[in-house]
Amino acid sequence: MAVNFVILSLPVRLDTTISGSTKQESNEGSRLFKVTAKSFSKRWQSGEISNFQYLMHLNTLAGRGYSDLTQYPVFPWVLADYESENLDLSDPSTFRKLEKPMGCQTPEGEEEFRKRYESWDDPEVPKFHYGSHYSSAGIVLFYLLRLPPFSAENQKLQGGQFDHADRLFNSVRDTWLSAAGKGNTSDVKELIPEFFYMPEFLENRFDLDLGEKQSGEKVGEVVLPPWAKGSAREFIQKHREALESDYVSENLHHWIDLIFGYKQRGKAAEEAVNVFYHYTYEGNVDIDSVTDPAMKASILAQINHFGQTPKQLFLKPHVKRRVDRKLPPHPLKHSAYLVAQEIRKNSSSITQIVVFHEKILVGGTNNLLKPRTYTKYVAWGFADRSLRFLSYDQDRLLSTHENLHGGNQIQCVSVSHDGQILVTGADDGLVSVWRISMYGPRDLRRLQLEKALCAHTGKITCLHVSQPYMLIVSGSDDHTVIIWDLSSLVFVRQLPEFPAPVSAIYVNDLTGQIVTAAGILLAIWSINGDCLAVVNTSQLPSDSILSVTSSTFSDWLDTNWYVTGHQSGSVKVWQMVHYSNQEVSQSKSTSNGTGGLNLGDKVPEYRLVLHKVLKFHKHPVTALHLPSDLKQLLSGDSGGHLLSWTLPDDSLTAPSNQG
Repeated sequence: MAVNFVILSLPVRLDTTISGSTKQESNEGSRLFKVTAKSFSKRWQSGEISNFQYLMHLNTLAGRGYSDLTQYPVFPWVLADYESENLDLSDPSTFRKLEKPMGCQTPEGEEEFRKRYESWDDPEVPKFHYGSHYSSAGIVLFYLLRLPPFSAENQKLQGGQFDHADRLFNSVRDTWLSAAGKGNTSDVKELIPEFFYMPEFLENRFDLDLGEKQSGEKVGEVVLPPWAKGSAREFIQKHREALESDYVSENLHHWIDLIFGYKQRGKAAEEAVNVFYHYTYEGNVDIDSVTDPAMKASILAQINHFGQTPKQLFLKPHVKRRVDRKLPPHPLKHSAYLVAQEIRKNSSSITQIVVFHEKILVGGTNNLLKPRTYTKYVAWGFADRSLRFLSYDQDRLLSTHENLHGGNQIQCVSVSHDGQILVTGADDGLVSVWRISMYGPRDLRRLQLEKALCAHTGKITCLHVSQPYMLIVSGSDDHTVIIWDLSSLVFVRQLPEFPAPVSAIYVNDLTGQIVTAAGILLAIWSINGDCLAVVNTSQLPSDSILSVTSSTFSDWLDTNWYVTGHQSGSVKVWQMVHYSNQEVSQSKSTSNGTGGLNLGDKVPEYRLVLHKVLKFHKHPVTALHLPSDLKQLLSGDSGGHLLSWTLPDDSLTAPSNQG
């Protein structure tokens, strides 16, 4: 199996490069910059965007991004508890002091740095508290040591080999103790964004030889706090929960003041014990005016290797976030109370459900509604083997495209979010990627073949394009699922073989999780192909899964809920729970084993628990959709019945142990 990783892409970052050759352009740029920062602040303050998203936006506005190790996004340590068996996010002592820089997490550390500042006496170099920095290329490579290509960069930095094993990133707890000013005044490092979304960087997946510590202990995976239950994925999940907790939400503005705000420079920085070496600040040195080449090289090396303070975004104290935002009740979490209502009857099978501008649109057999506006749909399965574009409201034929797969019949189609890439799968086993373009005075539609992807040996049964994660996922009659890279159009990996033809695939555009169905087998996969959980969903081998979906309300909260639609007309709600969760381990309705999947020696970390079977459909359930506003669950069947499952207003006042 291929070992390439899919780099986790995050919410699309806006381009905030503001440059101007004239003073007027520069002023306009700075105005745009202020407006952008202000609008993000308002959205964050009202709870519209998460703490993680807001910090990413601030880093981007401050000129920091993934393409430059010397200006990599900086994120805060949020916890101070790396000892407990269970993490208590309601206890303020669980958290780091967000109003203080890393050097001042202990009174002794703060006193030490104040003394250093007061006693500094060098006419050439302005006073500073810290000679090292909280963010630098070295710190980024320290954390990402186990992930290529950072492993090789780390070795380059150390003259061709890894640093001494005792100095490597080996334990989250030890790294916190070192950075929090407990006995090491040269270490004040903060975190990088990966601590909140990427479990892979904590694991030694490539079996790198990282040496032995003086104690004789071999360095391998990063040692996690007890509350992570030995799981990098659980660590990331709980760490992200901590970042989004009420305590952090109410105090994050203090940290923003230190890193991006008014406490970054001047008198306020001095009082906050937050002054760094003068070369680390933007605009503090005019490099072009330095004529001595050796001096210039030395200053550049200092700036590049010892850290840079972000661009200052705010000159006044940052607003505090409101934490009184009410979240809608999650229909899957409270599925015991869902009530069904038929809201539409179509003449033929429903295979796709879309909610667009609060209108519910449906697609039928061999049809696919086309993003972004869903005013057109694609149709296939005709005797002439063609693919056609039609208008949704009047079924008017807009264009016909023949011979896309030679004499072979198209079996399934998927379209990218921007509506520009069309992917077709046929009974010849080929997955073809087409670019849709318009040409000529009459706006004729043309399909240009970008690439035909070959690997399947049976007809293609399902396709899913995920543009946020730049993936194509294809399933086939040959019992395989293959992940392809949407940008380079190359094979990434094949998932382990399934015991039956693949019947449904869904990629969650927020979490990157891949949900697959083959016969009665439901499996959840990480974006990098790890099987997280697997379950046989029915006692009856004939009760195949025909449709699957999961929640896209949030990228961190209640992401572990899934729905399957079955041949028998059942709709089943599943919760994915970690094996360390004792209550669920006792439950009878959990999965055991790997359901016939050959996972080698890798045992899934989670199990799928059946939460509720929703019965109403008399026909096979061929489409499911959970809108991101969580107002309802929509299901469609082969008889053309469209159902809306909603929570009655009073249902959640009853005592419930469902949540």
